[in-house]
Amino acid sequence: MLLEVVEHLDVAALEARYAQGGPGRRAYDPRMLLSLLIYAYSAGVRSSRQIERLCQTDVAMRVICGLQVPDHTVIARFRQRHQDFVRELFSQVLLICAKAGLRRLGSIAVDGTKIAANAAKKATCRRQRLQQQVDEILTRAAEQDAAEDTAFGPGEHAEETPRQLQGRREREDRIKRALAEVIAEEAARGLDAEATAAKERAFLEATRAGRNDVGSRPVGADPVVIVEARLRAAQDRLAGEVEAKRAQIAVMRERMRQFEAGQGPKPNLGPFSFDENRGQQMARAKRWVARAERELAVARARRAGPPAEHEQDDLLPVPGGGRHGPRGITSKDDRPAVRRNVTDPDSRLMHDSNGGAIQGYNAQLAVRDDGLIRSAQLVQDINDRRQLQPMSQAALAAALLVHQARCLGQCPSLDRCCLASAAYEAGDRPRGCDDADCPCLADSIGALLFDAGYWSQDNLTAPGPDRLIAPGKNAARPQPGQDHDPPPQNADPATLMIYRLATEEGTALYRRRSATVEPVNGHLKDCTALRRFARRGLAACQAELTFAALVLNIGKFCRLPSAVCRLAPARRSTALTA
Repeated sequence: MLLEVVEHLDVAALEARYAQGGPGRRAYDPRMLLSLLIYAYSAGVRSSRQIERLCQTDVAMRVICGLQVPDHTVIARFRQRHQDFVRELFSQVLLICAKAGLRRLGSIAVDGTKIAANAAKKATCRRQRLQQQVDEILTRAAEQDAAEDTAFGPGEHAEETPRQLQGRREREDRIKRALAEVIAEEAARGLDAEATAAKERAFLEATRAGRNDVGSRPVGADPVVIVEARLRAAQDRLAGEVEAKRAQIAVMRERMRQFEAGQGPKPNLGPFSFDENRGQQMARAKRWVARAERELAVARARRAGPPAEHEQDDLLPVPGGGRHGPRGITSKDDRPAVRRNVTDPDSRLMHDSNGGAIQGYNAQLAVRDDGLIRSAQLVQDINDRRQLQPMSQAALAAALLVHQARCLGQCPSLDRCCLASAAYEAGDRPRGCDDADCPCLADSIGALLFDAGYWSQDNLTAPGPDRLIAPGKNAARPQPGQDHDPPPQNADPATLMIYRLATEEGTALYRRRSATVEPVNGHLKDCTALRRFARRGLAACQAELTFAALVLNIGKFCRLPSAVCRLAPARRSTALTA
């Protein structure tokens, strides 16, 4: 079945990239390599070296290869060279599934999942570290030039770049690119040197004034300078409390003198003490000073170097805050900032579903209620909030492509296809005609289902097809069967969405979301073993994700009943290549 599906794909663009004659050994058939990769991905094998070994032992792969054993470099280069053609193949597989009789459109569930990049988290650096690495690169380059001038003479150079330096230069290019991106993003977000210095000055002034609304410490600020400002503020507060205590003592002594002279009533001393070093406010101010002095010792010790093992307990920051004293300096240097990974600058540091952090990408999937992936997009956003509108447009594009593939133009009102693309281009739902018997309406897209990660005011009011967005997890969502008052006529979109989810119809429709897209996420990571990308860069990883989605769609197609699987040649379309 797999070979038959690949035989019906239009791979003329692949074949055109290979010479049909001339000197040299004949190239492997592109259809054979494509079938080999599809079968390997379906079995969870993505390593080119492992695929080469299985071509010698696995029966199915030997049949696909015709007893040939392509080298792992051939497989890897084929996958790398034709990454821009993967989206076209994905569209053709959708057309094959549509023409083979997969049932009509229904609801589409959209969800995002995090996939690790081929990069380590420790390689993620801030601007200061990137600038340091660039300076080291320039220093090494100058030393290398001087060494070459000594060995070959001024103006001369080695005839060939040493092989061990080629990989190093690629890394240098990635570091310089990451630094340029960090500088550009910091300037766009107001985090460049001038803006950071202004924020640091404002923070120090507020800290020195003893204000409680100073916020978090600016990234990159000197901890010693900040703690010194805290200490001065605490000392000023203590001095103010001492002056206030002395004034209270003077007032109380004057009232006692007037009482003894018979000129006034007896003062109620209560817990008042004439000792200027005692009192609740004095004790609190002294705690502030003591904690600030201890934090200053910790900050200065950390600046001098890592403490000795026997001194670490004495240098621990003092916890607390508010009325008990200033907060201790724990991990303020690690506050989120603009960072880039020098191994894969396109990847981002993201939180996964287990509560940890991974260096990777955000994969967005739009899945139909029969498990067929309609769209697979790879983004760099750490959450899903800004992906509702792009994924809605991608789902509409896929629906229009599938409908055009099997539409016979039998609309009774227009004698042609009534789902015009003008509405899609405007970002709205293709509505078609008003005739209930029109066969085109069977391909009309249903509701789009989103989880709580897409909840926002902009997404609730955005144009496009009908949608259901959960306001929170299961416990936070309204449950059906309870008495819910109908929303007022002037209710906001959030109230209307919550009320709709509380109805029997809305609840039944939204419950299909997890059963639709969550299994596909699991199949993507477990069946095709796409828990970590093998290549680097957004374009390469997007091609790898699209190819894995293509493999899952072919697997869904091959599991259809044989009576339904009527293959027809797929026509090429560029509707989803944008």
